[in-house]
Amino acid sequence: MGGTRRGILSLIPLIMGLFLLVTLAPCPLPLAPASSALAADWQLGITVTVPYSGGEGGKASQALAGGARSTALDGFDNAWDTVMFNNGTVLVAYFYHPGFATDQQFLARDFRADTYPQQWDVYVSSDQDGQPITLIRSLPQPSMGSCVEVALSLTDVTAGSPVDLTQAAYVYTNNAATPRQFELTATGVAVSPPEAPINLFSPRKGTTGVLLAWGTNDVGVKGYRVYRKDPGATQYHQLTVTPATAAKYLDQGLIPGSYSYEVTAVTDDCESGPSNALTVSIGP
Repeated sequence: MGGTRRGILSLIPLIMGLFLLVTLAPCPLPLAPASSALAADWQLGITVTVPYSGGEGGKASQALAGGARSTALDGFDNAWDTVMFNNGTVLVAYFYHPGFATDQQFLARDFRADTYPQQWDVYVSSDQDGQPITLIRSLPQPSMGSCVEVALSLTDVTAGSPVDLTQAAYVYTNNAATPRQFELTATGVAVSPPEAPINLFSPRKGTTGVLLAWGTNDVGVKGYRVYRKDPGATQYHQLTVTPATAAKYLDQGLIPGSYSYEVTAVTDDCESGPSNALTVSIGP
């Protein structure tokens, strides 16, 4: 028994040495950053037109819509991806996905899952030889969430040049013998969140309402979200459908009880952490 105890005690220095080696030694492999993701949805619209006497307004047009949906799959998904209906040879514009099933390779609407970078192959063809083809873009919806913005780029692969997306339209001369190929790329760009509001307090309260006020150190804030935890509840819920523009909020229609509040700051839907929590008792 004594020999066993001495054997165990003799192992203690070795065990401690291994512990310190594992806990104090630098990690040999860097941790891979998590994929950037959007909590909300976004989309970019591209309308393609070509002069055509038989079309509406003297032109034929095809609308494309690409973007991200948090519930979309990285593959064909009936909820978000729309197969293109061929408009003959007058004008055909589509997102091309050779990996999909044969009847799902040509899409007029394509929404990927929210991981980045994301790339779409776009093709445009028309039998209207020598006519100007115009790509008109609509800006992506700005509501991104999770403090991630999307940087978009469009490349005219056929011409070997980037498209200036600061311009509302891109025009080129059609060659009926050769479809035009484009690449639309979306890259997630992390944005620093605003600073959280400070010193949340109640300057005034009544029997059915409370006035909240707070301060901020961030000049870039565009609004505030107010959250309330009702009596007996375990979680906060958002009170402000749209962000409050002033650093105050009047909460009315309350029944007697104890309410807790928190406030966050937002800049283009990038949300800060919460302010200090404030508990207010409402009663007669």
